[in-house]
Amino acid sequence: MSRFTTAARELRADLPLPTEATELGRIGLFLACLTVASAVSYWVALRLLGVPVAGTLSSPNVAGLAVPTLVYAHYRGVSLPFGLPERSRIADALATALAPGLAVVAASALFAVGFDASFAALVGWTYHPEASVVTAAVQAAEDVALAGLGFGLLVAVVFDLVSSRVGLSPARAVAATAALATLFRSVLRDAAFTLVVFPKPWRVTIVSLLLVAAVCGCVAAGVTYRSAVERSLRPLSRPALAPVFAFGLLGVVALGTAFADVPGGVEHALRALAFGIAALGYHRSASVWVPAAAMALFSLSIRLVAFVELAAF
Repeated sequence: MSRFTTAARELRADLPLPTEATELGRIGLFLACLTVASAVSYWVALRLLGVPVAGTLSSPNVAGLAVPTLVYAHYRGVSLPFGLPERSRIADALATALAPGLAVVAASALFAVGFDASFAALVGWTYHPEASVVTAAVQAAEDVALAGLGFGLLVAVVFDLVSSRVGLSPARAVAATAALATLFRSVLRDAAFTLVVFPKPWRVTIVSLLLVAAVCGCVAAGVTYRSAVERSLRPLSRPALAPVFAFGLLGVVALGTAFADVPGGVEHALRALAFGIAALGYHRSASVWVPAAAMALFSLSIRLVAFVELAAF
């Protein structure tokens, strides 16, 4: 018993982490919990499909994203600015809101001219041949608005945390926010939704490993950042961190796989760019509505560009 106690004390003494690792680990744990909430809300929404109010409130973008993010922001003491941007920041706000959508239009033109390929085919969107652009926009309006609100809040909260709690500079905070939001949207949430639709035992194992990998990856990133700041390998040299880095590497591989996937990686890359632009716009405008508008218009532009392509070709 004394040997066990001694070993536990030594391990506990070896475990204290740098502030960056602790804060990023908390964000990773939040993303893991957000993934579970999204999966549960998706499962409920599928069973309430067609119920106007209840179906909307239980959607993954409301019950699984916006509400938990607001609760977490309150828990962590993050004060979100819900006011409109100041007059001097209107130009930055408009540029942020429009830039992700313009990037989608530019990507569509590039694929059509340079590669003779359809952006709609690359992202997998399709519509009824007789549908009008107005009908497509109206049908997408609710989902687009709710997705914009949910992901706008996520961008704002994560940016505030990595800049104020982790201590990253604005440029690094923008990059970190884009990476974390993309990890959640393109890896964790997609895997959780697939599990809901196809509930196989092996999928449960994969999703569980991804959630652990997300948390460990955030912790490992924080330790690595502290090591780079100190220009020393001392923060990386603790044996207790070996499993953390092993699982963290799994998370990096999963994120890289999302971008390497063809043709789905194109949409993931554009989405990562949109998250980065939204985070930058939030920093410059100091308003939650700016990243919300950016993500909503980004989602709408993907659908409408795909619709126009299908109608034209």
